[in-house]
Amino acid sequence: MTQIQPIAARIPYMVGIGNHEYDHVLGGDKDPSGASGPGGFRPKWGNYGYDSGGECAIPMIHRFNSPSNGNSLFWYSFDVGPIHIIYYSTEHDFRHTSPQYKWIEQDLRSVNRSRTPWIIVGSHRPMYASETDEPHDFIKIMLQFYLEPLFYQYHVDLNLFAHKHSYERTCPMYKQECVYDGITHVLMGMAGQDIDSGEYSGAEWSIYHDQQYGYCQLWANRTFLHFKYYHNDNDALIDQFILQK
Repeated sequence: MTQIQPIAARIPYMVGIGNHEYDHVLGGDKDPSGASGPGGFRPKWGNYGYDSGGECAIPMIHRFNSPSNGNSLFWYSFDVGPIHIIYYSTEHDFRHTSPQYKWIEQDLRSVNRSRTPWIIVGSHRPMYASETDEPHDFIKIMLQFYLEPLFYQYHVDLNLFAHKHSYERTCPMYKQECVYDGITHVLMGMAGQDIDSGEYSGAEWSIYHDQQYGYCQLWANRTFLHFKYYHNDNDALIDQFILQK
């Protein structure tokens, strides 16, 4: 917080929760997200741990603002120029019967593509990543099962996420395969506390990956979306791609 204050005091930060801000364990009546039960969303197939010490994002709620069209900082959407952006929570239930899933579907259905031709979705945990240090990451599998078909149905252009401390870009893809009308996924967790050093599987859908500190920039008009990835140490442009309508 101290490091970002010179910027955050002047420029709005649109934030989302991850495993270090939210793991609802006890005290469900105090959870500002309204997650049900004493332990929140902790399915047996997930690796939801205790990374926040049981904190349920109350510090974030008091420090940041978000649009009121969803569920506070937990899931919401907003427009920037020609882009409609949805932030959703991988720490909450995202299955078909969940309030979050129903909200995401309603929000995607309501997007005016003539006004905002681009749709970007974002969350914390990855839907796709080819690092092999977590070969049985069932959260990735479940995100692909529940949310990827919904994103594909509504022609989402870009899915951004982090959690792993590295950079990786996929081809436009759907269900593990490159397709011309697919979703481009970008893992951009290379601003983490440390950098990953794991091996990669060599998946065909992985176009570029890198394990260095870095940052990204995005520019778009109604026809083109240009994404760039730079290294921190020398501001060198390392990877870039253009999507076109």
